Amino acid sequence: MRTPGVDITDLLPTPTRRWLGLVCLTTALLIIGLDVTVLTIALPTLATTVGASTAELQWITNAFTLPFAALLLPSTALGTRGRKQLLMAGVALFAAGSAIALQADSSADLIASRALMGVGAAATVPHALSLAPSLASPADREGAATLASAGFALGLPLGPVVGGCLLAAFGWHAIFVVNVVVMLAALAGIALAVHEPGQGRVEPVDAVSTVLVLTGTAALAYAVTEATTRGWAHPVTLPVFLAGAALLSAMVIRLIRTHSPLADAALWRDPRFTWAICTLSLITLILLALLFMLPQYLQQVQGYDAWATGLRLMPMMAGLALGTVAGKRLATVVDVKWTLVLGMLLWSVGLLWIGQLSHGSSYPVAAGALVTTGLALGFTLPTALHALTGSLPPEKAVTAHALANTCRQIAAALGFAVMGGVLNATYRRELREDAPVGLADGVVDEARQSIAVAAEAAAALPAREGEALVTLAQHAFVTGMTTTARIGAFVTALLAVLLMVCMPTIRREKPGAS
Repeated sequence: MRTPGVDITDLLPTPTRRWLGLVCLTTALLIIGLDVTVLTIALPTLATTVGASTAELQWITNAFTLPFAALLLPSTALGTRGRKQLLMAGVALFAAGSAIALQADSSADLIASRALMGVGAAATVPHALSLAPSLASPADREGAATLASAGFALGLPLGPVVGGCLLAAFGWHAIFVVNVVVMLAALAGIALAVHEPGQGRVEPVDAVSTVLVLTGTAALAYAVTEATTRGWAHPVTLPVFLAGAALLSAMVIRLIRTHSPLADAALWRDPRFTWAICTLSLITLILLALLFMLPQYLQQVQGYDAWATGLRLMPMMAGLALGTVAGKRLATVVDVKWTLVLGMLLWSVGLLWIGQLSHGSSYPVAAGALVTTGLALGFTLPTALHALTGSLPPEKAVTAHALANTCRQIAAALGFAVMGGVLNATYRRELREDAPVGLADGVVDEARQSIAVAAEAAAALPAREGEALVTLAQHAFVTGMTTTARIGAFVTALLAVLLMVCMPTIRREKPGAS
């Protein structure tokens, strides 16, 4: 029950309070979604300004997604003790991490600040999603929940576009300035407009599962990332990988056996829920891998600056908009299952298209691939979200979203590690094997850190040697990118087949149907 006395939220008229609260929650979720991918456009810049290798660039991203994934479920449980307080603490932590990132002058500092932002995101997302419906009238609650979810989902593909604009105009620090300003404004709005809902049953926090998921995911991500530089034969790499797999297996066993509704085994017995989770996780993995590779391709291989790169990623957004409308209609006319199957096949086509890109490919060729992957995202993301919660009772919706976001963030972390690892390993191998005779080993070793570092090293060489090194690095990067894309095409096609065989049909209700 609410505490008797004056409530600051009563100072605003109800329509204003509802509107302001929903805007603030959706904006906070949009900023967090943006931050999962916004730095991908700045990776070449960070590689030179803070001296980050390709592996460190992966950790700058993973430092955000790992705590985000590990803390979502315990954060949801803590919310039964006060959702608004935890939401505000999360927004404040996210803003604080962004402020610390402004002072970062090394990759280690940036990784640490991004980790703090990930903690804040984990405290924010589940409670912003669960509080959004309470700000609308009963008839509009489903729309409010959809708007909040869309805010977070839209941030993922928008990240590189927004990042490109900010980077070109102000530099990479501007990304974090925007975070601080927007999140502090959202914090003030949440304080004024969002009620603390009445509390029901207080759920326990499973600290053991939290430790298992954090250490297990971190160990797997570390092993896969380090394998690209040290190799699997290194005495640390394989044992750490096996330890991570064992820790995550122990977490799954514990969650299955626990009686906490946050890990209700009954949810996983519903094949619609299970396959929706699998689809969402793979979509996230593939999307973030693409947004790790494509900005570097457009900047370092095609030669566009950050602003032009951001604009050239817009066809993905156009495809997303078209795919969302077409996918929703198809799910109504046919069913959710076949909409997801078609979407996954579109992912395969788009990834195979990317797998055909080369150093000399014109931009329209790349734009066609971006439109196709955007269409695929529009067909699959909203449809899988509907399949996730459409058959569940309302009281389990928050749990379902928490589980889905946990799986998606684990997939994001492993996606950057695995797909980025394939890219990095191929790049390093190609650069070493095809190095021109007479190019000093020290220069080649430096260039193997990343394609951005290779371009910087080439600038210090005589013109002929420098041009040869740049061409070699670009060829090596494109080989790594196309290899990674083809692997993604195979995996998405495999999921399409599994959905056809294993997922039951789900007919989506037509608008206005009872």
